[in-house]
Amino acid sequence: MMHAARSGVGPRPAAVHAGTRPGCARLVGSAAPHPGRRSAPPRAGAGSGPDRVVCVGEALFDFLANDKGVPREQVKSWTPYPGGAPANVATALTKLGVPTAFVSALGNDERGDELVALMQGIGVDTSAVQRVDAPTRDVYVERTADGDRVFAGFGLPSDAYCDCRLDAAALPTELLSGADLMVTGTLGLAAPATRAAMRAAAAAVKAGGGKVFVDVNWRPVFWPDPEAARGEMLDFLALADIVKISDADLEYLYGMPFVTALLNPCAVADKLPNAPAVLVTAGDEGAAFCCRSAKGEHTGFVPVFKVDVADTTGAGDAFTAGFIFKLLEAGGLDRLLADPVALKAAVVFAAATGALTCTKPGAIAAQPSLDQVQALFEESKGWHNFW
Repeated sequence: MMHAARSGVGPRPAAVHAGTRPGCARLVGSAAPHPGRRSAPPRAGAGSGPDRVVCVGEALFDFLANDKGVPREQVKSWTPYPGGAPANVATALTKLGVPTAFVSALGNDERGDELVALMQGIGVDTSAVQRVDAPTRDVYVERTADGDRVFAGFGLPSDAYCDCRLDAAALPTELLSGADLMVTGTLGLAAPATRAAMRAAAAAVKAGGGKVFVDVNWRPVFWPDPEAARGEMLDFLALADIVKISDADLEYLYGMPFVTALLNPCAVADKLPNAPAVLVTAGDEGAAFCCRSAKGEHTGFVPVFKVDVADTTGAGDAFTAGFIFKLLEAGGLDRLLADPVALKAAVVFAAATGALTCTKPGAIAAQPSLDQVQALFEESKGWHNFW
């Protein structure tokens, strides 16, 4: 997860030095249509036209501990905040002006109603949300003394919740095949029905010429058989065009220390040959990237933005939204990867979006507006040794 250091806004000296490799050329203009994509109305850019992004996966309530630095059994009170990584990305993108749809299975209960109403109020397209007779998920989240989150389990067995019941047969095929990008995680892979739906959704997006963004999320409490998790996750990552992976996920999937990944993010990309874009996030240590195209390979590092941290929940999802905003602004993944200047700007913009989300509690409530992100992004251009 990408989040921010704990002090006033300002530059942070880079702990890892970036390298760039020759062979990339700057391209401008809009992306050429994919030969397999159905025709669609013209898209003037982020914020207009049909849904450009479809987020597939869980929406839930994070019950955030009001007491910091104590384990779950010692927490005296909890505050519920709406969240779930795909839902967080959907709302963050919508707040940035990107037309976005959300595909999920939510319970026929009060919590499910609240989540749908919240997303609709923000402007997310929820027409493809499936309502099922199972409870909407609750996640208990402890907080360390300095605000970092620690997952502490659920109120029910994991497989009892609605997000385990996404139905592949009820997926919005036309919506998926017309999208520029699908964003999803890996938690849903723990449930067979949802896993099948996620794979079917990815296939529909790719059939229409779109790209698939997978944010790796390793949480043992979601898996009935944690030993099977690695294989399922690696199989699904083979479908991804863009992979975002955090320090903890690197250790689990590949046994790779985050320092190695930040120094050489292409070592991670080597393990993901089907994904031309790989983003590595490591919390306070910053983010690195390795992207490859016919024009060559580009790798770099972005230090963390310094902000006063209230809660890091959802910061990585906001990072994802910021990167996608710049990807669409550049004219699509292929054009972004061919332009090293725009690529670096996309990762800096992503880091700014994630950092601002840390300044307030709650993954969705804390998400910044486009004007707020743009202001911090522009300010960072004047910081010594930041870019």
